[in-house]
Amino acid sequence: MKKNKIILIGAIREGKTPNCGETMKNQLFIKRYKELFDKVITVDTLNWQKRPWILLKAMFTMLFNQKAGVVLSASSSSRHLINFLYYIPIHRNVYFWVVGEGLSKGIDKGMYKVKALNKMKRILIQGQSMVEELKKRGVNNAKYVPNSKPIIFHPNIQPKTDNNYRFVFLSRVHPDKGIKEIAAASEILKEKGYSNFTIDFYGNIAPGFKEKFNEVMNRHEGLEYKGFLNLLNEDAYKKLSEYDVMLFPTYWAGEAFPGVVIDANIAGVPIIATDWNQNKYVVQDGKTGMIIPPHDEKAIADNMEAFISGRIDLYKMKKNCNKYIQQYDYKKVLSIDLFKEIGLYK
Repeated sequence: MKKNKIILIGAIREGKTPNCGETMKNQLFIKRYKELFDKVITVDTLNWQKRPWILLKAMFTMLFNQKAGVVLSASSSSRHLINFLYYIPIHRNVYFWVVGEGLSKGIDKGMYKVKALNKMKRILIQGQSMVEELKKRGVNNAKYVPNSKPIIFHPNIQPKTDNNYRFVFLSRVHPDKGIKEIAAASEILKEKGYSNFTIDFYGNIAPGFKEKFNEVMNRHEGLEYKGFLNLLNEDAYKKLSEYDVMLFPTYWAGEAFPGVVIDANIAGVPIIATDWNQNKYVVQDGKTGMIIPPHDEKAIADNMEAFISGRIDLYKMKKNCNKYIQQYDYKKVLSIDLFKEIGLYK
């Protein structure tokens, strides 16, 4: 039975295709909340710096909806609202749903006050190790809630019948996501005589990186940018399932529990990922993918070669992905029991 009213404040990009992990996650939250709650009120703080009045709207929305639970979700605007609520507590049932790895560093840099964070009803984070990191800094109300996605696609996994290997990168196209290392790994393989592989890139290109990224694409044969893949429908997952292996050699400071790992598993695609932040907790090394050191193009090349040469059983690993993913179904993670436990559902 549906109950209660909930307010979500964060970067949403309402009515449009999500353009990053944060907007994708918030649109998913809204979808799930609407399945469980009587009423969902949203305040979209996307690009709030260009329209700061939206923070006033967020404050008034909280002020005039005292019985609603409030979720501040990820956006940089949350920092200002959290600090404001510490000094002027206009609402006492506020939760901070963190997306990314940057909260501990934000505390260290003085961007967040520990006392203000402890005033939140709960802080919900996507990294297991982040709970302890926050405790070390005096934040005692954090709870681990893993990333999740709707399981809307079930791949037909079959043994590979050809000798052409298709690798894919799916994330924000940013220099700290390992782009140059992927390009260097492709050259290592070519020098070894391998020509039976391609690498396609999907994702929004980070501001200021487009020219450099295009140079990389033009300089290395077999690398191609394919635009943005909107993984909110079955067709997109079907497209992703056509690839053999995902490459995710990130060392981006804000990486937490990357949704692309879930996407890869839904599509039945093993992943080569760096031992960076939460990756080792969500990629089962040797079962659903391979964990490698960051900044290491040779490790990327060696693992790509292991798939191409058959040293790694691709078919077995694809089947493992399909089994592993069920625990991250958003209906299981964002369950009514979770919302009752944290006090959002009474």
